[in-house]
Amino acid sequence: MIGYDKMVVPKPLKPGDKVALVAPCAPVLPERLAFAAEFVSGLGYQPEIYPSCTSRFGFLAGEDELRAGDINRAFADPDVRAVIVVRGGYGGARLADLLDYDTIRTNPKIFTGFSDATVLHILISQRCGMVTFHAPMPAAANFRDDEFTHRALADALAGCWYGEYCNSDCGKNAGVPLECVFEGRGEGMLVGGNLTIVASTAGTPYQLDCRGKILFLEDVGEYAYAIDRSILHMKHSGILDGCRGVILGTWLDCAAPHDMPIPLTLRNALEPLHIPVISDFQCGHSVPSSFLPLGLRAGIVSDPKGCSIIIQ
Repeated sequence: MIGYDKMVVPKPLKPGDKVALVAPCAPVLPERLAFAAEFVSGLGYQPEIYPSCTSRFGFLAGEDELRAGDINRAFADPDVRAVIVVRGGYGGARLADLLDYDTIRTNPKIFTGFSDATVLHILISQRCGMVTFHAPMPAAANFRDDEFTHRALADALAGCWYGEYCNSDCGKNAGVPLECVFEGRGEGMLVGGNLTIVASTAGTPYQLDCRGKILFLEDVGEYAYAIDRSILHMKHSGILDGCRGVILGTWLDCAAPHDMPIPLTLRNALEPLHIPVISDFQCGHSVPSSFLPLGLRAGIVSDPKGCSIIIQ
């Protein structure tokens, strides 16, 4: 397994750089694709729309070979400086055996996305040793009307990756609504993403390795029992072995009238780990949504008097 000290960090974008827009998961609505291209262009970059963005094969944005081919070609093209997943859905895991990992490894560039793109983050990190970015997707439902979310993607592309998020007066990212679940401090490479996707890697050749790392988890539209089941599956499969700390998202639309409250569900599921846990970090399906550089070193402080996430 490649450690954080050997991870390759891609170069930030410069004005005029070409950016590949790809859809490795579900089909993209034309009006959202148009907005995504316009947004990227407005940042001063050149968007190039790849065939998967305008294709459909049932619940997928084109057949597997087409979607994987888009990613492979984007990384192989020396003129492309970033690869943006425009929306999630389902389908990323179907590309695991079709990606050209040698090409990706030898042509590091910014890769962004969240939700189902989580599996691609895991694959690129663990197979290619490259930092990727759990960042807003410009054709996703939570993107269009939120300026904070727009700025998060812009910052991920421009290289504004380091700094601190805290729920006190700490500077640029002060006042972030972080909550202490279990007290403590942890430090390690930042990994993770969507809970359902991370749990689905258990028992596969692509299982997420959390040993010595800080794990970020979020999800949308899941019942409390399903969240508990996914975390339990991760514990039983060994995914959580050696994890040094957990950052939890905001769990949009994950409550139901008959359910156990989500905060209590998460507390019960994670308490046996005896590691620091912070909750309510707005990243992923939330509005607004920030970004996290997966593969960089992170430190967390979980304390009732003040919580923070430091990207180093």
